[in-house]
Parts: sequence; structure tokens; C-alpha cells
Amino acid sequence: RLRLRSMPGTAARLAAAAAAACVLLGRSAWGQMGGDMSPMGMGSGRRQRDKEPLAVKTDLGPIKCDICEIAISEVWRLVEKRRAAAPVEMVATRPGGPKKERSTFSEAEVNTVVVDVCNRRKEAGEWLWYVDLLSSADRDLAMGAIWRDLTKKEVKSQKKYLLVERRQRGGPIRKWDRESATVKRSCSILFDDDVPDLEDFIVPLWRGDLDEAAAKKLVCRELTSRCGSSRKPIADDREDFEYVDQDKTLLDTERMMENMAEQGMPMVMQSREDMMEELLESMMAEGMSEEEAKQFLDDTTASINQPAAGEPEGDVPDFMQPEL
Repeated sequence: RLRLRSMPGTAARLAAAAAAACVLLGRSAWGQMGGDMSPMGMGSGRRQRDKEPLAVKTDLGPIKCDICEIAISEVWRLVEKRRAAAPVEMVATRPGGPKKERSTFSEAEVNTVVVDVCNRRKEAGEWLWYVDLLSSADRDLAMGAIWRDLTKKEVKSQKKYLLVERRQRGGPIRKWDRESATVKRSCSILFDDDVPDLEDFIVPLWRGDLDEAAAKKLVCRELTSRCGSSRKPIADDREDFEYVDQDKTLLDTERMMENMAEQGMPMVMQSREDMMEELLESMMAEGMSEEEAKQFLDDTTASINQPAAGEPEGDVPDFMQPEL
């Protein structure tokens, strides 16, 4: 249906990519997921990366203790869960001596949990989707559990403080916004910069020498000063970002893309508008006028959205375009 022979080579390739994108955007399986997922597709991801929310620097200080304790709590619980599920093997304590049971749970597995806890696409980092930051003035509006509530001294001061609220896991996730990015950034700084040597935490945790309280104390008060000082008040005009629910299907999709990236097939999900704008810019860069490019995309969309003879309507294969 497409007349590409008269177009320059690069422009023809772009046009073919646009045609595939139109199939994707018009009738692909992504459109069956509903909610914020419905206008999503796979593209180069350049524009999606440009739109990745940035952390709010002024919020990092007020939440540093809370995020440290939450992250360490998540690490400890997942490590203990995996330790309990690890197979047990029989090993000899000395040549010819009696054999004893020994867990196959390894230090490397602990290290993996620590690496993953700040990654929203990993099991260890799922908690990032269920965190909200709110002013103490809005304490009564919290719909989840406050991690570290106001002290009597803070209440008496009548100043505003930033509280960290955790929502119920397993339900709708939060739309990834600047508050989410701030929580993730605080978590990343903890393990990348604040802890001098992660082995000082990983080794005793692997050996089973730490309970949850001891793990939080070790990292947040001894190895770092995350919880070593009083909480600082926040400005009266701090901007709040509303907790907007999204279907958890989005998280499953992000995890799928992460797994594909680890297998050498990186994918990114971006909106219909971003994909079309990116295609339009690329076609114009290859010499097509804006009017010609828009007309081509409109014609291609209309052509491909019309089922071919004998093709059941809506029965379209999934298209995924590798990240460039």
C-alpha cells in the first residue's frame, strides 16, 4: 500500500519505520491494556529519556533518614526471604569427617539485592512505586502509613516537616513523577556515595549477624550519618506532587523491558505523541517538508488502520522496535 520507491534511501527507511509505528500506534496489543498504557508504543526512547522526571534537590535532605531505613528494611526482608528459600547441601567439615547441612545462599545474592533495591524495575525496588512525600500540614490526608511520624518536639515547633508515606503494596502503583525520582535518587546516593564500603554491610548481612533493627542502625547511623541529626523543616511554599494511581500492569511491562535489555534487546516505552513527534522530526531532517511529513504520516495511518482483504479487524502482530 505504500509508495516508497521514489523516495531517497534514508527517507524511505524512515517512512517504513513510520509505517510500522502507525501499525503499532493504531492497533497494537498495547492499546488493549487501558488506562495510561493505551497510547503507548515502542520507539527509540530519545524523547522518553528527555522526559524522565528529575529529583527535587530540596527534598533530599528532609527524607534522607526515612529513605535509608526503608531501603535497608527492604534489603533485609528480601535477603531473609531468599535465604529461607535457598537449597541446603551436605558438606564435610573435614576430609572423612561427618557431613553437615549448609545453605547455598551466597554473598553474591545479597549483593544483587543491594544493587536492585533502588531500581524500580526490580523486585527489590518495587517499594519505590508506593511512596508519597507530604507536608506534615497535610498529615491527616495520608492514605497509607507514615514511616517516621512527628516527634513531640516537632509538633510543638508548629513548623512544617516532610513526611514519607508508604501505600499498600500490590494495589495501583504511583505515576512515576518528581517525588518518585527524588526517593530513587536518595536511595541511589545512599549506596553509591554515603556508605564508604558496602562490604561492611553485605558480609554481616549474608552471615545472618543482623536483625532488621541492627541492619538499619548499622547503615543509617554507624556507616553513614543519615539518621544522625534532627529533621529539618521545609519551606512553606514547597511544591507537592499528587499521588496519581496507575494500573500495576505498567510495572509488569517495565520489568519485561528490563529483562529484554539485559538479554541485549533494549526497548523503551513511549507515548503515541512522543513517537509521532520523533518520527516527524526525523523525516524533516532527511529533507521532507513539515507538510509532506505530516501528510505522509496521516495517509499511512489511515491506510494501515484499514484491514487488508481477509484480515480480521484488530488481529495485528505486536511490533517492537529496538532502542537505537
